[in-house]
Amino acid sequence: MAWRKALVLYAIYLAVALAAGGFLIIFSSPLLRFFQPIKGAAGDYRFWLAIAGSVVFWVGLFALMHRLPNPLKRRIITGATFLAGLYYVLEYYLPGHNQVLFFWRPAHGNPFTPLKQSVGYATMVVAGFSFFLAAINLSLVHARNLLRLRSGWYNSLAFFLAFIAMALFGLWSSYAPTARFGGLAVSRWHGYLFQEMYVPLNATMFSVLAFYIATAAFRAFRVRTAEAGFMMTAAFVVMLGQVPVGMWLTSSLPLHGPLSALRVEVMANWLLGVINLAAMRAVLFGVLVGYLAMSLRIWLSLERGAFFEQEL
Repeated sequence: MAWRKALVLYAIYLAVALAAGGFLIIFSSPLLRFFQPIKGAAGDYRFWLAIAGSVVFWVGLFALMHRLPNPLKRRIITGATFLAGLYYVLEYYLPGHNQVLFFWRPAHGNPFTPLKQSVGYATMVVAGFSFFLAAINLSLVHARNLLRLRSGWYNSLAFFLAFIAMALFGLWSSYAPTARFGGLAVSRWHGYLFQEMYVPLNATMFSVLAFYIATAAFRAFRVRTAEAGFMMTAAFVVMLGQVPVGMWLTSSLPLHGPLSALRVEVMANWLLGVINLAAMRAVLFGVLVGYLAMSLRIWLSLERGAFFEQEL
């Protein structure tokens, strides 16, 4: 029966989780030593030797994985994803200090807690490589547009110019803040690119989105049903409560007493702080439940995508 199959799968996942948790507990101390920073200064040959050895090891490992058959690669990716997610589950759900669970530790502390900062740093490194891969992918796409002179090729040229300029002056100002270029400090050039170009362009983009939202609101506020009428009335009161003209319309009403509830700003604040906030909390609760379900699907490798049976 279907419920028996689900129960068996749940038991298998539970057994695998217990075995993987025991593995992480046994190797928590070696992992802590593995994540320790490399000793030595930048001028020490052992520092660069350790970095070179790490690069050779990981490049060789990924080259080997690239030659493995697809079913085996899927199993390796699934296992690594499961162990990575299981670490945070054991770290944040197990108690910090417990004499029964952690009886073999003198301080009776969670053995995963000392690894939290180091694993966080490793996650940041992986995220950095993800951004690097994204930059390579964008460069390849725009390079094809330029080489083939496709429609809108000048946008690809603008991408390369902006990307190179921001990367160049950003790194230059970080590692040589006192350097000068064209009679100005490098940090000033970076400020021009970021504050005088990127920030205004970002604001312009959001201003265009504001007009789009206004047109969408106009289409949504067509009163055809009772629900649309309530929404139109609430939106009208809230908008009047945010502008001086709306406050002026009811400024003759007293600030205190029963009639103060009829002031536009009071009604707008009540709609935003009571009705809207309650609805937003309900929506947020549903979103978080969906987020939890999606996290479980990714953690247990139930989600299908580019690394599984079908391509997105």
